[in-house]
Amino acid sequence: MKHLIPVLTTLLCVSFYSQASTTVAGKTILARGAVLATDAESTQQRTLKRRDTVYGVDKITTGEKSKAQFSMSDGGLIALKENSELNIANYEFNTTTQQGSASIELIKGGLRSISGVIKKNGGAYSVKTPVGSIGIRGTHFELQLIDGDMYVAVWDGAIDLTLEDQSVVSLGSNEPFSFAQVTSSGRVIKTTQAPAVFTQTIATISDDTTAEQPTEQQSIVQNNTSEKTTDADISITDVYAQQQFQAVNDATLIDQIAQRQGVFNYQATSFDVSSSLGEVSDFSMSMSVDFDNGTVPDGEISFNDAGGNWYAAYSGLIDLTKLDLAVTFASHNNNKATGQIDAVFLNDIDTITGDFSLSEINNPAVNASGDFRLEP
Repeated sequence: MKHLIPVLTTLLCVSFYSQASTTVAGKTILARGAVLATDAESTQQRTLKRRDTVYGVDKITTGEKSKAQFSMSDGGLIALKENSELNIANYEFNTTTQQGSASIELIKGGLRSISGVIKKNGGAYSVKTPVGSIGIRGTHFELQLIDGDMYVAVWDGAIDLTLEDQSVVSLGSNEPFSFAQVTSSGRVIKTTQAPAVFTQTIATISDDTTAEQPTEQQSIVQNNTSEKTTDADISITDVYAQQQFQAVNDATLIDQIAQRQGVFNYQATSFDVSSSLGEVSDFSMSMSVDFDNGTVPDGEISFNDAGGNWYAAYSGLIDLTKLDLAVTFASHNNNKATGQIDAVFLNDIDTITGDFSLSEINNPAVNASGDFRLEP
């Protein structure tokens, strides 16, 4: 019997670690560049690619110009930016009882997270960071670590950040602020607009100790000249972040995108386009989506106005249910143009909607914009 207890203890430990390392935490829906998973117990590394499983406990790292996105076992979503390191300390979900708990740790870099069924059903879900621990209240939030400081954006729901001195910073719904910067010294700076690390909009910021409600000064956007923020000043990044949250709230859509194979060609089925030069005609738009590689190899927009033909070519990547697109060439008649395009998958994987804007480089007053809906 004296030898039996140590043997049983050893067997129980082996069983525990084996179970922990084989517990499925989620699956990879996008792995771009160098994306590695390291088993915390065996220290074995493996390169992650689309549809690969991630386990608890895995440490996931992304390299330079790399990124990854994961659909977690409870339908939650985690997206890692380049040069990031994330520990999945615990991610357990029982599909029968619909209960579970999750704990992840951002060591460096940045992430975006949308909580799933665990939090929806009241389970514990926490995120540890170098500046403190984040408690989730059912949400879509984003974190970025830069030179010891952490930037926080809450796009939907709310979070409670407990700092090392045990003070609590609450951000998001029903709170005065949704954005903050926490410095390496523990100072909290709250903002009324998303910090520049998340969008191109930079807001005047106020120390955490100055006010409970946003002041007029805190509503001033700094962009060469200062203007008071209105609803019209909200960047398209913010708008699409909200649209994206609404779309990915349905885990079924994410699964459909992850499981679809092959290349699909989408065409415009409805649109609303206007030009600074008047009436628009002959509108056409196409988009090729490669679901195997998570890319948009090519797309085109073409239409006419009184000044001639507008043309734009674009390409990009699938980013969760959003399409991360860039205009690679644009022209208006014989004049070079520039522009941007944004698009998302809607509740139906066969539906893409979005908008675009184009303008002549040498004469920005000549421009056109529109909304569109695409289907195969």
